[in-house]
Amino acid sequence: MQKIKLKDYLLAMTIKLYNLEVLVDDLVYVGSEIRAKSQEDAIRILGIISNGEVTENSEVLSCEEKTLH
Repeated sequence: MQKIKLKDYLLAMTIKLYNLEVLVDDLVYVGSEIRAKSQEDAIRILGIISNGEVTENSEVLSCEEKTLH
């Protein structure tokens, strides 16, 4: 059994939800309540949902992060 400090455990178990608006050419892709560990992961998930239109190089117009406890 592995011992983990409470602080590290809570950080690992934290649920983050992202609301994103990403500009690609002349279209704005909106992702609501994307569950991810980081903004970069949320953008990758939005890229999958958009069939590869959104990439890590796309311009992020808005990003809101909510942390659930």
